[in-house]
Amino acid sequence: MKRIDVTCAIIVENGKILACQRGAESDHPHEWEFPGGKVEPGEEVAACIVREIKEELLIDVVVVKILAPLEYDYPMKKIKLIPCICTIINGQPKATEHEAVKWLPLEQFLSLKWSNADCEVFLTHKAELECLS
Repeated sequence: MKRIDVTCAIIVENGKILACQRGAESDHPHEWEFPGGKVEPGEEVAACIVREIKEELLIDVVVVKILAPLEYDYPMKKIKLIPCICTIINGQPKATEHEAVKWLPLEQFLSLKWSNADCEVFLTHKAELECLS
């Protein structure tokens, strides 16, 4: 099984991060995630996350920092998840592809049922994220 490069945006605002809930028909029904998507062939990571966030949430973001990626193997796919810390430069997030979006203080992160890979991103980069809030 080929590994897929996937970006995710950790969007930070006023000490909170944006959480998005996946739909019932997704690979991870009703689980929460950092929004993002697959890197297209020849596409830069920053360009991918800007494009994906515009498509999914109808907002414009700027990438502040690209964090160290992590690899995660799901039964149905293998991914290399590339987290990007982002800031909104235009718009308010709207759930167009997700069931819900919500701003969440870092200390409440584990109160939601996150997808495994996104939870690993949070736990791996928790110290860096705490510095942002």
